Amino acid sequence: MAVALSERQAAKREQIAVAARKLFLEQGYAGTSMDAVSAEASVSKQTLYTYFPAKVDLLKAILERELARVVHEGPLPEPQSLPELRGLLVMFATRLTQTLLHPDSVALIRLVLGEAFRIRELRGTVRQALPMRALQGIAAILGRADELGLIDAPDTDLTARMLLGPIMSYVALDGFLTTEPVVQPSTEKLERMVDMFLTMVVVAP
Repeated sequence: MAVALSERQAAKREQIAVAARKLFLEQGYAGTSMDAVSAEASVSKQTLYTYFPAKVDLLKAILERELARVVHEGPLPEPQSLPELRGLLVMFATRLTQTLLHPDSVALIRLVLGEAFRIRELRGTVRQALPMRALQGIAAILGRADELGLIDAPDTDLTARMLLGPIMSYVALDGFLTTEPVVQPSTEKLERMVDMFLTMVVVAP
């Protein structure tokens, strides 16, 4: 069972993770040593290994932080009407694309995906931190909307995938797979995407 960190310990762990993130993006995962992380974070190697026993643990922690702020950046209210549901889904899609299509995030995703094919234990972390956490966030919103009778979504997981897929197409095709400068989808495009999705699941009057 994980032991809760004190405020000071949490700050120290964050300090190390920020330093490691900077070095990974500048030098690559393989090119970054734990000695370099220790120096960049201004902590002893003993302190570094106390929080992160291995370099892969650092990469996991950085990846998990990347999407955590998308899902947990303030509590999302429960939708009480279709306009509220639409607004929540547009907000979620906007938050997700703005975070993952930030240049630093695109660079990190490219780095992590490359390492995930080489480091077996990293694959589960990539799956959980990238698509699964976003999927769970959307499913929570849609599950509540289904309970209230706003939409017909007996299979919440499948319904959430129907919306997450188009959103993630921007992250993949216009983000970490493009050779061109990253372009954020416009609010109008995200709104149309949500509206098209809702036409498939909204309960007919």
